[in-house]
Amino acid sequence: MKTELSVPMRSVLIVCTTLAVVLGLLFLIFRILQPFLTVFLTAFILCVFLNPLFVYLHHRFRLPKTVSAILAIIIFILVVSMPLSMIVSLLINEISDLLAFIQTNTGSRNELTQTIYGYFDQWGIATQHFEFEANKYIVSTLGFVSASLTSILSQTFGLILNGLLALLVTFYFLTQKETILRYIYSINPLRQTDTDRLSYRATEVISATIRGNLIVIAIQALVGGVGFAIFGLSSPVLLGALYGLASLIPVVGITFVWLPVSLYFIVSGNHVSAIGIAVLCIVSNLLMDNVISPKIVSGETRLHPLFILFGVLGGVQLFGLFGIILGPTIIALSFIALEMYRQLLHE
Repeated sequence: MKTELSVPMRSVLIVCTTLAVVLGLLFLIFRILQPFLTVFLTAFILCVFLNPLFVYLHHRFRLPKTVSAILAIIIFILVVSMPLSMIVSLLINEISDLLAFIQTNTGSRNELTQTIYGYFDQWGIATQHFEFEANKYIVSTLGFVSASLTSILSQTFGLILNGLLALLVTFYFLTQKETILRYIYSINPLRQTDTDRLSYRATEVISATIRGNLIVIAIQALVGGVGFAIFGLSSPVLLGALYGLASLIPVVGITFVWLPVSLYFIVSGNHVSAIGIAVLCIVSNLLMDNVISPKIVSGETRLHPLFILFGVLGGVQLFGLFGIILGPTIIALSFIALEMYRQLLHE
């Protein structure tokens, strides 16, 4: 005998079936879009960063949304590409000069090698196998680069393609922002005030993190480049750029740049420059990590520097380069979610 389900049971069954279908489709959509997650993350970050400029162009000059979005993206490309192209050209010239110097100054290299071997002999370190091991690693490295040339070129093409896709998605994020937000509000179980708090906090942290990191990199690159030029190094722009990028790794990042430079001065007999470089870099790093960076980054994000440190380190391990931005953002949103949960308990 066929039994009829009650109305509540039938409703529960319909809801569970619908939820299972939705979750299955969402999983399939995630698998389809998974290769392009980097593109969407880049576009989201660019949208947050360019939204003030887009809003200004749209309201101040009463331009259509499409025109305002295109102009905002073009201005961003010009502002980023012009200084970047100048820096890249300087870096290419310095790298070429450095390679030419290494190839044409075999005598200087031999003298430097003998000096290094002399230090190792004084410390009781055997050096008879150093040259053989160094040549072996050089040959294996060159072989690896030669074998991976096709892969490197394909990755470069993929990077360019992903960049173009990210700009396209950024355009649609900017122009369709209200439509996207209305749809999110319609399916979101949270109250609109809570959703507004989360979105505002995410925007605030992402903008502050991007601006703060760019300012820190620029300051450290300028300090490092000027310092390396004062002490007579032949590639101050290259070393300064490396110094600025290394400052993204808290505490120990810049050590990988100034320590080899100081060792080079020591084995060259220029102990004053070795000490000067070490003092300059250590002092600049202490000031940046303890005075300037907390005010620039943590001051705007309203996060403790310790949370920012672990947010960046953990975020980089989980999301790669985007973890520098996503790590502190997730921590900040977690505090907002905990505050919302506390308010719900009181209510």
